[in-house]
Amino acid sequence: MLRAPTAGITALVEGAGDPAFAVDATRTIVAWNRAAERLLHLPATEALGRHCAQILSGRDARGRPVCGPLCPAVLAAQRREPLAAMELRVDRHAGAPVWLSVSSIIPAAAAPCIVHILRDITEEYHRQAFVQQMLRGAIELTQGSPDGSGDDPPPVILSPRQTTILRLLASGAGTRTIARTLNISPATVRNHIQQVMTALQAHSRLEAVVQAIQRRIL
Repeated sequence: MLRAPTAGITALVEGAGDPAFAVDATRTIVAWNRAAERLLHLPATEALGRHCAQILSGRDARGRPVCGPLCPAVLAAQRREPLAAMELRVDRHAGAPVWLSVSSIIPAAAAPCIVHILRDITEEYHRQAFVQQMLRGAIELTQGSPDGSGDDPPPVILSPRQTTILRLLASGAGTRTIARTLNISPATVRNHIQQVMTALQAHSRLEAVVQAIQRRIL
């Protein structure tokens, strides 16, 4: 059975570099550090003393509630089972929702509570979703003709830089990631992407990648 928190747990959470918070046996938040404040746009004064599910309202990839009476971390702790990491979609107090990887631990000192450590995986999640959409789009294009090869579109010539950016887009990278990778400004990246979309007669980045695959540019 989980017990009330100690000053040591509070110090542990507040001293962590990563976003973190702790809950007691009733899933009430008893510690909330500054990194969690920045990530979730919620000060500790508004989080402490409230039920974890009220603050996170976490949902899985299918939109099903995870935070609640059947919290996987609490159930695992009660059964003395290993605490597996969870991926949750969380609605922040302000701003867009965020995808989090939540790792949970029970401190060794008499297991007073559960400490949740958060990692922002929003960019990774959207990258994976983009790649999956791209693959589905490519499959649909190739299945458009009886022989599965599709009609041969007119040739398109792209510059080496445009092709590099297109490859990065295909990997799921966003504008800022591409800019950092190529050491150019985000505005320059957006200009190149617009030129690529125009050349491929695409209406979106996803369509540009799919068209590039169909034309064997990638």
